[in-house]
Amino acid sequence: MFLVLCALFLVSADLFSADQPALVLLKETGQKRDGKPVLAPTTDTQVSKILSHGFASHTLRLFQYEQIYLQKKGGPAPEPAYLLLSSRQGGFPCYGFYLGAEDKHNAAYVDLWEDSSLTGRFGSMDQIFPHEMGHVFINQLAGTHDSIESNQVHAIGVRTDPDTAFDEGFGEHFQVMALDDPDIDPATRSLRDDTRRRDQAFEKQREYGRELAALWSIAGHRRMTFPLWFSETEQALRYYAVKSNLFAYESEIPDRLLDTNDPYAAYLIDSVCVGQGGRQLKSPARMMSIEGVVSTFLYRLATSNAVQQKYRDEAFYAQFDTIASQVSPLQNAYLKLFHAMYTHKTHDLVRLIEAYEADFPDESAAVNGILKATFGGETVTSAPAIWLANNHFHTGTTLFDQFRGVPRVHTFDLNAASLVDLMGVPGMTRALAESVLKGAPFERLDALERMPGMTSEMMSTFREMDADMGRFHTSKSDTEENLPLNKILYPYLWHALFWLFAAAVLGAALYRYVRRIGNFRLMLNGTGAAFVCLIVGWLYAEIGFTAILAPLLLFGLPAAIWQLIRQRAWRPALRVLAAWAAASLPAALFLQPLL
Repeated sequence: MFLVLCALFLVSADLFSADQPALVLLKETGQKRDGKPVLAPTTDTQVSKILSHGFASHTLRLFQYEQIYLQKKGGPAPEPAYLLLSSRQGGFPCYGFYLGAEDKHNAAYVDLWEDSSLTGRFGSMDQIFPHEMGHVFINQLAGTHDSIESNQVHAIGVRTDPDTAFDEGFGEHFQVMALDDPDIDPATRSLRDDTRRRDQAFEKQREYGRELAALWSIAGHRRMTFPLWFSETEQALRYYAVKSNLFAYESEIPDRLLDTNDPYAAYLIDSVCVGQGGRQLKSPARMMSIEGVVSTFLYRLATSNAVQQKYRDEAFYAQFDTIASQVSPLQNAYLKLFHAMYTHKTHDLVRLIEAYEADFPDESAAVNGILKATFGGETVTSAPAIWLANNHFHTGTTLFDQFRGVPRVHTFDLNAASLVDLMGVPGMTRALAESVLKGAPFERLDALERMPGMTSEMMSTFREMDADMGRFHTSKSDTEENLPLNKILYPYLWHALFWLFAAAVLGAALYRYVRRIGNFRLMLNGTGAAFVCLIVGWLYAEIGFTAILAPLLLFGLPAAIWQLIRQRAWRPALRVLAAWAAASLPAALFLQPLL
């Protein structure tokens, strides 16, 4: 595969013409016209240099081909790739702007935070720029497709819907391509074989899963600090877990988390924690709705030697204003994908595969081999979507909304349902849920009546969910932008304050049991022990229960030494140490998941 990726193709500073560069950097002016931002050209030699190497440069070359292809199909004149270095954190594909006085109403641009890391870490600009350009390719080739079914903000392991999974998976597989490119920046290249980062990424999500699965888990560090570690971990999993196809496998969820009226903890494990190879595979329809699996398939397709080396006739390449001998094997794979996406307007993986096989039937065997390898040999078919809205089960608006500060009614496609989806339905039994999963796909909702164990009451519940779904209309703007971050983040603060208060009260009581002091000092010591222990435990996850040592070293040891100096006796000094250890014990137990 390394040799395949070494088939680089030329990207010069004037891909289109002498006066139209491959990439134009933009800056904000703070102005708007006709509701569109007014942007201005800028220069940044570091950004330009980084994006002239590796897969980012290949993306620019592919964009040139795509622009010429669209023009030949009756589209607008080719544009360079535009990159806005903005003050907005994150990465976004955007459409329509003013370049000074010129109306670029048809032009796409990528909006990236100007302070983004350029290289050397997962999710740096040399990976995210190709990712966002992937969204631009889909939009320009297949057209806009803003309406989606799932109301959950996407993440790489979340089951959303086929359209969202395809859109995001396409962008994410570009990140894998970027990291594997032999011309990538050395600092970024080092990530591929960085076993420490890989192991940390998997260990963080395993620790998170253990906290949710534990019988005792009061204020575990992974859940309480979820916004601090998840994004970086997810970026690493976009590479390691995608290449290993781990998102195709079921996560390990304890039965007791499923056999409850509120399986939210099971939902979180299912969405955050990757499975392990060899475990049970998810259903094909469900895999089609998970961007991590879609990313794996697209990566394998783009790097397949059989796909790359199968060239078409010259008429095909003439659509891109080139000839076969000037197209590298990697370009060849993507030009065929672009053609299939455009001619059939594909917005999900099943239809892309059907479109590709229709346009290039002689490659069906290669495509189906990749499909079977990715989906574990399961048959992948296009089943009708039967979307249901379960008003009795709520999730957070995003995975960052761990404590459901902005709860959302859980929606799911019956034909792509997980065990968690079904066990959240009121009155559902484990046996009936498993029967429904085995019976899928269904042509219509009424087919559920044939399932063993299905009762009239349960069918009424399903029909009620079907009717409730009709009241939903979700768009990408609803799920990805304008999220009420304060409402999402405030619950972390309230949880932290509540458990700090509880640990302080319990700690003060235990301190007094060991050593009697005045009430004011007692509460001060209890609060100090709880605060230091919890903060250290939340910020330094690897410390775990030993966070109890932090208040001992900070408060207990100096107090014991002072007591020893004052009374010149060991027993009072040891009692002070024991009292501080007792005061710190509740906070340490709150941190530690048990059983």
